[in-house]
Amino acid sequence: MTEDNDEERGDPARRRRGSRGGRGRGGSSATEREPVRPVTSMDEPRIVGRRPGRAATTNDEITITPPAADVESEAPAPRRTPARRTAAAAIPAVEAGDALSQLVAEQTRLLAELRTEMQNLVQRVESNARRARLGIFVDVPNLLYGAERGEQIDMGKLLTFLSRDRDLVRATAYSPVSDNPNEPVQQQRFVAPFVPYEYRIVTKPLKRFADGSIKGNFDVEMAVDMISMADRLDVMCIVSGDADFAKVVEEAQSRGVRVEVVAFAGSTSAEMRALADRYIEVGQIVHLLH
Repeated sequence: MTEDNDEERGDPARRRRGSRGGRGRGGSSATEREPVRPVTSMDEPRIVGRRPGRAATTNDEITITPPAADVESEAPAPRRTPARRTAAAAIPAVEAGDALSQLVAEQTRLLAELRTEMQNLVQRVESNARRARLGIFVDVPNLLYGAERGEQIDMGKLLTFLSRDRDLVRATAYSPVSDNPNEPVQQQRFVAPFVPYEYRIVTKPLKRFADGSIKGNFDVEMAVDMISMADRLDVMCIVSGDADFAKVVEEAQSRGVRVEVVAFAGSTSAEMRALADRYIEVGQIVHLLH
């Protein structure tokens, strides 16, 4: 007993350690006995507030939990850097641009020319629509033999008078000529009056009969020309009063052609006067034809 008491008195530290909790000297410390628990969101501090309008002694409390911090911020998307064209790649693009510009300029020029041509064509069509197409057919012997009192007619003025405000397609004079080779055709009586003007002159030798008479007949030639041109004419002037052309007048009219008969009264048949859409008596206008 004495030794035990001495030990207790001599080493108070050991005595105190042995008396705590009834554990002996060889026991573990508190930190060694209990494992460390990791801190969780449940252990984070809470902010407590009170609802407004309530007394401070009430137990109704509002718990506000601060938002958790972002664990990981989003990284910015990588920027795409456009590839630079090299000088060698840029040259073909420039050449292609120049070629395209030249092509556009050429197309623009062609369009301008086409527009001008179309405008000119429209003007010509409108002009032709306003002016009747005219054909003149002159039976020269009938006209000159029918002249009264030796009247002289200027064939150029006759052409101007008949074609006024019209589009002259053709004027043809059918003239008989002498069979004398020593007499120039251009100087012969039935040809010379038409040579200086815009007449197409059709010649045919005079026919001599046993009684000494002569005649130059162009009925067939004139009829063929008038019928063949009827579809290209709006107005047909027949400078003859010969009834042999009555059938030609009717045929031309059946095709929509307006027929005008031009002759002296003494050489105009009643049938031709009646058939004509318009009859022009040369004796009444002869003063305009000198």
